[in-house]
Amino acid sequence: MTYQQYPPQQYGYPQQYAAPAGPTWSQQRFVGHFFKLRQKILSLGNQYYIYDPNGATIGFVHQKLLTLREDIRIFTDESMAYEMMRVRQEQIIDFSGSFQVVDSQSGELIGILRRKGLHSMFKDEWQILNRNRQEIGLIKERGGITWFLRRFILKWIPYKYDIFLYNNPVGEVSEKFELFGDTYMLDLSKDPNYSMDRRLAIVCCLMMDIGEHE
Repeated sequence: MTYQQYPPQQYGYPQQYAAPAGPTWSQQRFVGHFFKLRQKILSLGNQYYIYDPNGATIGFVHQKLLTLREDIRIFTDESMAYEMMRVRQEQIIDFSGSFQVVDSQSGELIGILRRKGLHSMFKDEWQILNRNRQEIGLIKERGGITWFLRRFILKWIPYKYDIFLYNNPVGEVSEKFELFGDTYMLDLSKDPNYSMDRRLAIVCCLMMDIGEHE
């Protein structure tokens, strides 16, 4: 796959230039059914690498520190020269937490993720909303005794989540046990027709880890 040429400007904020006629960087890069998210060790704040099924780095995540609202940027690589997406918390005071996922190059609102506050105190659960704020899906931590053990006794037990879109299972997020840092595998093989926007699915995976550390 050939990526379109980056413009000379750094940081792809939509107000800097007109929306591209073709696919944006994030649409071109986040293609496929399997992705890996790995936390950067010994970093200041949360930082992650995003890999494709072949192990190639296709994104780098940087979470801004000391902000009133959560501010997360996803770049093409660790140089952070070109921004593909951003995730911004909608309200400063928000027990549940609603986060807009925006394509930085086109300005498109890809979707909204909203944490279900009371539910997530025990078993993590997030709503997936479209750009019209209509609920179209859910992310649920898997049940059984493991969630209780993980939450209150054995913190090292890996997390597992299921992603549903229009009540149909489309993917799952599985944490891999690591001594240092966090690693998550995103499997969207149940969604061969791409009903789930891969960009939104990757942010779902990202927010599962960031949400657990807040």
